[in-house]
Amino acid sequence: MIDPPVHLAATTLGAFTEALASRRSVPGGGAAAGSMLAHAAGLAEMVIAFSHGKKRFAAFEAMLAEAVGRLREIRETALEIADQDARAFEALAALWPLEADDPRRLEAWPAAVEDAIEAPRRLVLRAAETVEIAARLVGRSSRLLRSDLAIAGRLAAVAAEAGRWNVEMNLESLRGLEQGAARALEIETEVGNAIARAVATADRIDEACRLGGDRTIDD
Repeated sequence: MIDPPVHLAATTLGAFTEALASRRSVPGGGAAAGSMLAHAAGLAEMVIAFSHGKKRFAAFEAMLAEAVGRLREIRETALEIADQDARAFEALAALWPLEADDPRRLEAWPAAVEDAIEAPRRLVLRAAETVEIAARLVGRSSRLLRSDLAIAGRLAAVAAEAGRWNVEMNLESLRGLEQGAARALEIETEVGNAIARAVATADRIDEACRLGGDRTIDD
């Protein structure tokens, strides 16, 4: 089983899924979403790995190199965000049993609410970026891996949608903070727009890959 202090990146997949299935809150949906994004980024990296150095894609080498560097960063960050999400949840959950006027809650509550939103918000934005990177790989990478590319795009889009749940679960608490209503609206709009783009782009990746995956997706 995974104890909360253990980093997700240091666990086995079997231990992670066993802990996910247990009667405990951590790991939970945030960890699952982070893991999903890491899988998406890793798949897109694999597509690039099989395309690097091929004469057919020589014109795209600079773009592929930049993309793989960013995907690697997203893959690693996704697992860090999952850990951050777990810590933020535990900090917020520790305050829930306290009375609303308890000094400990009054002092810690604003930061705890912000932290509980920031981790999934970051996840949504990284996931949306991953879909955009995957879209740029269509027609610029091996068509033999187009199914992996389509899966990468779809997994990233689903990770974004999953991340939104943990954002939305805490927006009402944010609205209750001083000047929190405006911030909540800003985050809700930002996240909603990112997810809409991610889902629409994943659909375009699917369509392009089903048509053979040898033509680029124009903006």
